[in-house]
Amino acid sequence: MGERFCYRCGISESEGGPLIEGLCQVCYRKENPVLLIEGEINTELCQNCGSYKKRGVWVDPHSYELEELIFEVADNALLETLEDSLSDNIQEYEVVSMEELEVVEELPVGRALVAFQPVDWHIEYFPAIVTYEVRVKARTHELQRELHDESRHVTVYVRQTVCPRCSRFLGGYFEAILQVRADGRPLTEDERKAIGKLVEEKVDEIMRRDRMGFIQDTIEKEEGLDFYMGSTSSARKLAQAIKERFGGTISEAYELVGVDRQTSKETYRTSVSIRIPKFQRGDIVADRRGNVYEVERVDGRGLSLRNLATDESEHRDWKTVKREGIDTVEHERSEAMVTSITPGEVQMMDMRTYETYELEKPKRPLREGEVYSMVEVRGRKYFLSKKE
Repeated sequence: MGERFCYRCGISESEGGPLIEGLCQVCYRKENPVLLIEGEINTELCQNCGSYKKRGVWVDPHSYELEELIFEVADNALLETLEDSLSDNIQEYEVVSMEELEVVEELPVGRALVAFQPVDWHIEYFPAIVTYEVRVKARTHELQRELHDESRHVTVYVRQTVCPRCSRFLGGYFEAILQVRADGRPLTEDERKAIGKLVEEKVDEIMRRDRMGFIQDTIEKEEGLDFYMGSTSSARKLAQAIKERFGGTISEAYELVGVDRQTSKETYRTSVSIRIPKFQRGDIVADRRGNVYEVERVDGRGLSLRNLATDESEHRDWKTVKREGIDTVEHERSEAMVTSITPGEVQMMDMRTYETYELEKPKRPLREGEVYSMVEVRGRKYFLSKKE
């Protein structure tokens, strides 16, 4: 067989290296470029919250510092475009630094290394403009003696827009209402503060995963709090968090608010209600068997109670509270002084009426002349805490 020649430039195989698909080494690399990226890329970031699209989905940025944010958005746009702009001969690629790329001379077939760095930028106003140098080394054929080594300049334009979440938020949009109430009473000031703080912390957490989890508005009502939420799932998560902290019951109601113009489906607004228990610290309660307690603590797990007959603390979970019929009970508070103590009894004097009465001596230590808070339930008197 005679000498073969490159059909593009005519160089002989002995001079131009082994032919690949009829082309010399140089012409093969020229005819089969691996870097097919366009010279210009357009991308956008939300002027309101700094989020941008990553693979078609709006994400929150790592940095809210404007300069870092612009480069984050531009880098992302470049990388996404790059991934779609490598030739079909490339099965896998890796992004490395320019320094690392510089020294690479060997690669397996089908593998590319990519490096990029900004070489010029104007980011004082929008659209922000960042120009990158992009360089790729790759091997696409086993007969290649030298790697493809291609570089070009790519300019990314970062424009401002308003993301769907912000346009909905700014337009007053809400999908659900979270109503926080207490059973049979208004929320106390302390409860309002504690719930407000809990909701704030939880919303930050929710927003990392659910971009529509924002609070559109908070309305203080006499009976409780209403939170207008961007998504139903965030309202449910908040209700659950409040239940875990305070206890209570959750219910939902739905209201038809219209028809979605694009899908022709009916759209509903959800009201998620969390009703926290009526019990508060200091309440006097009794169970079905007639045991009387003072409420020491209320939380998501149940009630901490002090049995007024034995002076001992006991805990009831919410199921048990229901089963034992524990409920607030009518009672009358008073103050009384210990006038005398015998081994089995104490004599008390009511500080308001000066009437005296005897009680079975409780386990707690008492001293003559001391004044104690008392409570009377169903005709029987009990000691509360010592009056300070």
